[in-house]
Amino acid sequence: MEKSHSTLDRTKFNRWLNIRKTTLKELNRKLKDKLNFNISFNNCETVDDYAISLISDCLDISPSKITKINLVPTFILKTKEEIEDTKRPITKDGIHFYNYYTLPTPSGYVAPVLLDIMCPKNKLPKLNNGHLEPAITISMGPNDIYARFTEKLNKESWIKFEVNKNKKTNWIVGSSYFEPSFCRHSYSRVDSGLGRIISYTTKSNIESLLNDKLNDNSFENLAKANKGKKINRTLLKMEMESKGYSILEIAKKIKLSLKKLKKFFNNSKSVLDKKYIIKICQIINSDPNLFLDKKQKEDSVGKLYFDYRESIKSIRKYKSYQVASIANSKRFPDLSGYFMKVDNKKNIFLNDLFDSKCSHYFVTGGKIKIHINSKNKKITKNLKNGDCLWISAFTHHGFTGSGSLLKISDGQNISYLDKEDLTNTYNINGVLNRVRGDMQNWGYDEK
Repeated sequence: MEKSHSTLDRTKFNRWLNIRKTTLKELNRKLKDKLNFNISFNNCETVDDYAISLISDCLDISPSKITKINLVPTFILKTKEEIEDTKRPITKDGIHFYNYYTLPTPSGYVAPVLLDIMCPKNKLPKLNNGHLEPAITISMGPNDIYARFTEKLNKESWIKFEVNKNKKTNWIVGSSYFEPSFCRHSYSRVDSGLGRIISYTTKSNIESLLNDKLNDNSFENLAKANKGKKINRTLLKMEMESKGYSILEIAKKIKLSLKKLKKFFNNSKSVLDKKYIIKICQIINSDPNLFLDKKQKEDSVGKLYFDYRESIKSIRKYKSYQVASIANSKRFPDLSGYFMKVDNKKNIFLNDLFDSKCSHYFVTGGKIKIHINSKNKKITKNLKNGDCLWISAFTHHGFTGSGSLLKISDGQNISYLDKEDLTNTYNINGVLNRVRGDMQNWGYDEK
């Protein structure tokens, strides 16, 4: 079998030449004793891995910065049977504890999973160790299960994770909850019947920062600087100092006592009116929203539980559908979703949905058609109970037929941090017009 190799991306290559403020002429001069040809924009996409490694060394970057990646598809559809083929049993605490099934997701993405709860009702389920990635978890039935969150059991750490058995509203399948990073959890059956959940675990926004971007010294110093404090206040103090402002200088400018300002930074229980944070940020020219104290709706273990009865109360008409909310948290606004009822038997191609982030649609009942418009190509697929669809952000789509779905979105395709970058970019429409496939240099003479 022929060994596959990386392909250099012309646009990325040109961008890194611009970033390094160098030229093809200069690059070829440095590589003349190592390559027997000159690299150009016409031949760069045909060079081998050896040439790519030399180019990367000259630009002082990893090869992945200038090589092509597979573009995210418009959608991925997996049938119930294909999902069941991913089944793998998990042994825990000496018993068959779970069955895991993987839902369709683009390569390299964190994938949500469907779980069979196998731990019997007469056994207290052993807690896991939690995971960095936040999640929304939904009770999928057909039976209730128990959910456990701490060693010591109480009304917040030991709950009956219920399903909705009301035939009029059972398109709202069950209760849900938001789970923060490293929240320990586990599940067992309420009776002998099977219980299932969907654990919609997604990528952590701080993983790359804490594991890749900060060296050991930087990480340890950050942890030490924030010990016993609120991270937003620690970062505000550092932001002030990075721009050459002392606490004393800031206290004078905002007309606040030095003692009170120091107490605010050092004591997490101290309170400061947000008008002072806004004044500080006006002085240092920073965004105050990054540094304001935030109140979160959550319990003592950090989760936000959303009973299916609350979902029923939220039923509303949305375009051609009925929808009802599931759990979500301001801590991770990319994770959100709703239960969805489809009742439209017209023989039409419907494209009434267009979202700013990617989504999974899990069919919970009935027979439905998904209609997708991709580059003016109309695609229609039949969906049945147990099928699952992943669909990319900014994709026109819609559903007809009679049935129900669970929709959950996350930020792996485009996150709220990406949206913040978009809104902070000067002349964003001009940037959008130029950035894709941009081959202009930064302005040097070609000859």
